[in-house]
Amino acid sequence: MPLFFLLVGVLLIIVAVNDKMGELSGLIKDDFKSSSGVPGFHIWIAAIFVTGSLGYIKAMRPVANAFLVLIIVSLVLSNRGFFSKFKSSLEGAT
Repeated sequence: MPLFFLLVGVLLIIVAVNDKMGELSGLIKDDFKSSSGVPGFHIWIAAIFVTGSLGYIKAMRPVANAFLVLIIVSLVLSNRGFFSKFKSSLEGAT
């Protein structure tokens, strides 16, 4: 967890030095708001959190693991073009 906060801090420092704070907040806002009737990213976060919480109950662990796999597969195979967006983001980064 400390590593996560360290990485977020470094990211915020880099964004602030490059004076791109407005663009970062716009991107984060777009991730969490609903556009054209498609649920935002917060739905996926809630699904993963609830399913992961079930994993702490020993008897529910296999069920939670199966649901986590189902969530990840549905996230990848949803009709939003995951692979094309992933490829374009990699090409845009270079």
